[in-house]
Order: sequence, then C-alpha cells, then structure tokens
Amino acid sequence: MSSDLSYDSRWGEVREEVRLSLQSRLRELGLPEEVYSRISRSGRLNRAVLFLMLANPDTEKRKRRIAVDLAVALEMIHKASVIRDDVEDADFLRRGFPTERAVMGAPGALALSDVLLTGGLAVIQRLEPAAIKRVLNALVNMSRGQFCDLQGPLASEDPFGIAELKTGSLVALVFWMGALHANRSRRDRRLLHTMGMHLGTAFQLANDINNVTRNEGRGKLPGSDLAEHRNSAIALLVDRHAGEFPDALESSIHLAVERTYLEIARRLREAKRLSLLLKYPLPEGIRLLVSDEKTARSFVGDQQ
Repeated sequence: MSSDLSYDSRWGEVREEVRLSLQSRLRELGLPEEVYSRISRSGRLNRAVLFLMLANPDTEKRKRRIAVDLAVALEMIHKASVIRDDVEDADFLRRGFPTERAVMGAPGALALSDVLLTGGLAVIQRLEPAAIKRVLNALVNMSRGQFCDLQGPLASEDPFGIAELKTGSLVALVFWMGALHANRSRRDRRLLHTMGMHLGTAFQLANDINNVTRNEGRGKLPGSDLAEHRNSAIALLVDRHAGEFPDALESSIHLAVERTYLEIARRLREAKRLSLLLKYPLPEGIRLLVSDEKTARSFVGDQQ
C-alpha cells in the first residue's frame, strides 16, 4: 500500500474540530481527565471525519453543531468497539501505544467501552432517531464479525465476509448516515451505504495483510493472527491453500496476500463505479478519496 496520504491534507481542520468536540463530550460524561484526554488523542478519527464531510452541514451554527455531535457519537461507537476488541484479543499495545486494557485492566476497559457505546447511541437517538435502527443493525454485524473472527468462520465460504462484518458495517453506516443528514435521496443513500461497505472492508483487509507482512505495533510478532488461529481473511485463505502447499506455509501466505490485494482493488473499483451513479456528486473532500486509485489505496492502507 502506498504511504502517500494526499487525501489527508484536506481533512486536518475537520479532524481537529472532531477531536476537540470528542474531548468535550467525554468530559461531560464525567470521565476522568486522564481518560478523556487519552481517548480523544488516540486514533485518526476517520469515520467521524467521513460522516462530517458527507453530511456537508450548512454553515449555520446550529446545524453544524448537530452534525459535529453526530460525528462524535459515531466515533464513540467506534472507539467502544476498538477497546472491547483489544480486551478480547489480549492486546496490550495498539499502534505502539498502550491499550485501555493495559492502562485500566480488562474490567475498567470494558466499563469504559460501555460508557462510550451507550453515550454514542444516546446522542444518535436524540439527534437522528431515524438512524437508530441502522445503527443497531451495524452493531449486530460488528459483533457477529468479531465473534466469528475469534470462534469460527461464517457458514459461507467467503473469506472476506468477516472483514465486511467487522469493519465494513460501521463505515457503511457512516456513509449512510452522512447521506441521510445531507437529505440525499433513498437511492443515493443505498449507493453510499454500499460504497462505505467496500471501503471499510478494504481497510480491514489491508489490516489483515499487515498482520503477516509487518510489525503492527501490537507487541506481537508478525503473523499473530495465524499463530493465534484467528479467522482473518489471510488465515482463512491460508487454510484454503494449505492443501496445495502442505509443507510450504510461506507459499500459502504469499498466495493469500496476493488474493487479498486483488480483493481490495476490486472493492475500490466498485466504490468508484458506484460514485458515478450518484444523483448528486460527492463533496470534494471525499471525491478524491473514491475517484483516484492512488488516494483510495492510501486511505485503506492508513493503519496508523
């Protein structure tokens, strides 16, 4: 994946607005300063930024405030899932920094995850109640994906189905909610939901590739998904190719990585095709992300 983050230069101001609003919201929930400061500093906030740019809120102050609050709510839901995943994955590091599990212990991290999840849901229920059913469906899919990743593959033989559930579902929700807030047509909302599913799944597949090709800053050796018998796309494909190369794990891994790169490319092409079918064009800040292959690859490879 390219390390060029040309899309990112257009997002800095929006990202900082979300970060400050997230910190304020966490403070309002009564979290200790060391907790809300750590949470608001971590991560790239890409899901919140995507929503806010898609929502394209009016410059009128109140409408902007509502859109930012919804973006923060979506980010809280994402962070809740990340914290819970780190507990379930027994990860003490994420991107080289201590996880909430490492800092607070598993019980404290799970309690914080609950605060973030319920806090995010409450904001969405209050400000965008028409979206709550979609939000709950996305949470069901994310939970199913994590369960299957840990306990066993899906009944279907699609090696990319777990990535779609775990990560594609939330990004699809972000795109759909952004379209809803921007008063786009039902058709545009469906198209944007599918675009988000492709981009989010591609992002997770890039993460699966990174697990076997480089140090992810998790305090574990590359290939930990394989060693821990996780059901990532790479692990499922390695199992599929094991019969072809019973004594050559490296050959099976190489084939699995190449197959996953092809799937990422296919999903990025499909997202671009869908963008051309929209009744109204994408906001400039996202148009480049979808229309330019190099930029799209930079985004899904942005695993910071």
